[in-house]
Amino acid sequence: MLVPGNKLSAILRRYRSSLGSIAIACLLISGCSRSDQESTRSLRIGNGAEPNSLDPHFATSMAEAHILNGLYEGLVGPKGDGSDSIAPAIASEWKSNPESTRWEFVLRTDARWSNGDSITSKDFLESYKRLLDPELAAPNAAHLYLISNAQAYNEGRLDDFDLVGVKAPAENVLVITLDHAAPHFLNSLQHWAWRPVHKASVEARGSLYDIANPWSVQAGFATSGPYALESWKRNERVQLDRNPYYWDASSVEVEQLQFFPFENQQTEYRAFKSGQLDITEEIPKEQLGLHVVSERRDPALATTYLLLNSESPALAQTAFRHALSSAIDRELLIRAIEKSGFPATRFTPDAMPGYPAADFEMRDETDVTGPQTPLRFLVSNRESSIALAEAIQEMWKRKLGIETRIQNMEFKSLLARLDSGDFDISYLAWHGDYVDPIAFLGIWRSDSHFNRAQWRNPAYDNLLNQARASNETVVRMEHLAAAEALLGNELPIIPLFWKTKNYLVSPKVNYWPESLIDLRSYKHVQLQP
Repeated sequence: MLVPGNKLSAILRRYRSSLGSIAIACLLISGCSRSDQESTRSLRIGNGAEPNSLDPHFATSMAEAHILNGLYEGLVGPKGDGSDSIAPAIASEWKSNPESTRWEFVLRTDARWSNGDSITSKDFLESYKRLLDPELAAPNAAHLYLISNAQAYNEGRLDDFDLVGVKAPAENVLVITLDHAAPHFLNSLQHWAWRPVHKASVEARGSLYDIANPWSVQAGFATSGPYALESWKRNERVQLDRNPYYWDASSVEVEQLQFFPFENQQTEYRAFKSGQLDITEEIPKEQLGLHVVSERRDPALATTYLLLNSESPALAQTAFRHALSSAIDRELLIRAIEKSGFPATRFTPDAMPGYPAADFEMRDETDVTGPQTPLRFLVSNRESSIALAEAIQEMWKRKLGIETRIQNMEFKSLLARLDSGDFDISYLAWHGDYVDPIAFLGIWRSDSHFNRAQWRNPAYDNLLNQARASNETVVRMEHLAAAEALLGNELPIIPLFWKTKNYLVSPKVNYWPESLIDLRSYKHVQLQP
């Protein structure tokens, strides 16, 4: 136990006291008065960070996902009952062959883009071709690697897209052929990478394969979901208006969605308390448990972790990485800073159903030699992230004699630094895109765009490949569990907490469905009459 008066205790006290003294801007939501925001058919949502992209082929963050869930719909969607079960969406029905490798989807004849154009199987085919084209170099291409020859085409080893397992034999029929049976295939279709983009809208602003094409920045592009983009005011607000051509428009009760970027929890909380927000992204830690009517604590498939740069000489020793992990008192961090969640004993959350993976082995490596220069520890500028980094910094200093230099910045700047490899350690969270362990373990493949640890292990990749090739659920889960054990042995990442989703919902919202993966179409949302 830490004694009162040491540096770690001072850090935690400073964090708690600073939360009540953060300066609040006089206009919490700039450019909007309270009177023009209080339409009973409008929903105002706190959305964390500013989105980088509204192109579903490039969007990678939860802040972007929340908006894309209003703009785009795919073959299947969430059922909306809090179970995360899938339901028919643009596809009204589907069937597979006995081997579950050939899937035929029948599209709704009344499915329309927001400009009134029919949504056809060719729209899906052209979207998948764009996403997989090597020239585009889209980060979400790997989500389609279940499709036969998709990876080979994306990596430039195959030139003819006709050999990729996507066909449109009729206007309302889409056929997808997989490399192998994949039990999680239908669930994976909920990811926004599988949703179609409107080819004419993209080409109206530039090349279909130009990464710099700004087609999704301004209103006017056609969307397939319940809403269309009305405006995007950078660092202020993204507004979506109801799409009258949406096939299930009669079920959409909310006329307008407004998403506000708040990286400061206190500012977001004040906006909610003053009636300028209906739903927050988070609750300030010291406010947990104080709002019985509005507070929600939902289960979540999400893990916070420390990302370790495997190409950093300072982190080359496996024993040193284990020493960093074992020196962290996760229980103390939850009590003093996080206020919720559970200590993570592996990367894949304990809430993952039907997954028998063992906990990571905790090695008490104390006889290690640390680097001669301070470790560069990058975090976002959220106050809780900074406080957590400072607490971990002190734990490493006290237990291991390790010096750490913390740098905080806006989240999109943080991601740019991580992508460039200019860091040693960072603090991140990963939310599962669908309910399956591969949604977590797949990001650490050697060729994954999201493998910012730059960790490459052929044995790990092989175990994932064996899991992918297996059509037996028990055998598949055993391969995945073995891969996770290898991840825990090498430890290119240090799991910290399994999260719960803690946020505030106004009494104005009559129904807001739970979701382990934070996925909603918004057409299920109900407001008070």
